[in-house]
Amino acid sequence: MKVKDIMTTDVMTCKETDTLSDCTAMMKEFNIGAIPVMDDGDHLVGIITDRDIAVRAVAKGIDPDEAHIGDFMTPSPVTIEPEINIEDAADIMAANQIRRLPVVDNGKLVGIVSIGDLAVNIEDIDVIAETLRNVSLPSR
Repeated sequence: MKVKDIMTTDVMTCKETDTLSDCTAMMKEFNIGAIPVMDDGDHLVGIITDRDIAVRAVAKGIDPDEAHIGDFMTPSPVTIEPEINIEDAADIMAANQIRRLPVVDNGKLVGIVSIGDLAVNIEDIDVIAETLRNVSLPSR
């Protein structure tokens, strides 16, 4: 099975200049924990997670109404292509300790795949268990 068969294609995005408040409102409304960040030319430049906002901004007393996504996002995120098989996607997540991968085709964001998407689609329980274990290990 390929990533394109299981990825979410209706992806919410934000811009680097959006505020953290704008981003968290979108996360709440759509029940999502990560949003790809696009530049003005619609190129993927980063990803911001609920954890990024909590740890990098809110815990430091940053005003979310004044702070911009670009200052707290993870720049140049790891991405994959839609034709990659899902087991390879699991390996990439494990190796990079990430739970979500933006899916890019010819430089264009076409979807996002999460560890949850893989968990319900990979039949080998040992593969998904190992992926989750590696993703969850303390930071290297």
